[in-house]
Amino acid sequence: MALHLPPSLRHRDFRNYFLGSIVTTAGSQFTTVVLYWQMWEITGSALWLAALGLSRAIAQIGLALVGGLLADSLDRRRFMVAMQLLQAVASLALFALALGGLISPWALMLGNLVFAVGSALETPARQAVVANLVPRTDFASAVALNNVGRNASPAVGSSLAGALFAAAGPSWCYLVDGLSWFAMIAVLLSLRSTLQSERRSNVTFAALADGIRFVRGQRVILSFMVLDFGATFFGTATSLLPIYASDILHVGPVGFGLLNAAPSVGQVITGVIMGSTNRIRRAGKWVLLGVGFYGACICGFALSSWFPLSLLLLAGTGVGNGVSAVLRSTSNNLLTPDDLRGRVAAVNSVFTGGGPQLGQFEGGLVAEAFGAMASALSGGVGVLVLVALIALVPEVRRFDLTAAIHALNEPVAPPGRR
Repeated sequence: MALHLPPSLRHRDFRNYFLGSIVTTAGSQFTTVVLYWQMWEITGSALWLAALGLSRAIAQIGLALVGGLLADSLDRRRFMVAMQLLQAVASLALFALALGGLISPWALMLGNLVFAVGSALETPARQAVVANLVPRTDFASAVALNNVGRNASPAVGSSLAGALFAAAGPSWCYLVDGLSWFAMIAVLLSLRSTLQSERRSNVTFAALADGIRFVRGQRVILSFMVLDFGATFFGTATSLLPIYASDILHVGPVGFGLLNAAPSVGQVITGVIMGSTNRIRRAGKWVLLGVGFYGACICGFALSSWFPLSLLLLAGTGVGNGVSAVLRSTSNNLLTPDDLRGRVAAVNSVFTGGGPQLGQFEGGLVAEAFGAMASALSGGVGVLVLVALIALVPEVRRFDLTAAIHALNEPVAPPGRR
């Protein structure tokens, strides 16, 4: 029986990019897990956990648009390599501090901020290049499998990080992360595809405004971005997981790693299923259902004090978020011209990156005042209310991605002849 690869994996450059992303994203989880656990262990304060999310949100919101503009004006390959190096240096610096017993809350905050800056600047370029590695007809498959890579890696990385942390201490986790960034650098240097069109923007406020204006004129794209921001703002429980692992579920660092990995497992399962097809109908309806399921699982997790059930519900949040994320990302990219993709991806990054980071800050504040369970439960309810409001937009309810892909496969004029 012949083995049939998903459509996007038949393309050499996407395969390499996909594998490089898996290694790098898995490595970054070694830092994320240890950083949050160490902050809770050192300070015992939900406010410090909230501050980690706030620092990332400030960088994400403040720099994502700049990153998108740079992604459309600079050489994307060189720019992404530079961002990988920046984050590698931060990981290796934390390794040295942890090895020397010099880790402090402020050192963790500074390292976290460097990662946030690198991620905020690089994410628009990372999202934009995927469309240049596969034909349009295989793009939905590429987005789904890229989503698998981004989430399979955290699932594996978080679990291994918790085990390594418990066995050998935090310093080696930072080292693993520091070395993993070089895998993506090697992949970027090996790609044969052109990672952007010949038409590039100038680094000006006017060029940045073009991207914002485009998003404002696309009702489906804008609604999806608002939905993602609100869902992750209300529903993100990352900052609460150390509290759940330590004080509610009593499962320690290994259990904490598994809790971090569970949403990724759900997203991987969803991505594998969706990555095997390039025919997706009624995307608007499925985005709403996916986010609604995500919110319901957050509510269940908030009330659970049984570890297996908590893992299952967190995996459920990954399933719901995975359906929504694949369809939103595919829709956003296919509805956007290549010379605007970096800037539109940057606007999207403000929503997708700022939401969870601000949500961690908000969740930490509510947890400090009313407890972790109240914080998680109120967030889940907020997600469900938001889904009901976005469902009132008729363009979202009726949006058909298959029809949009078919329309885009009609002959188009080359760049510069519009």
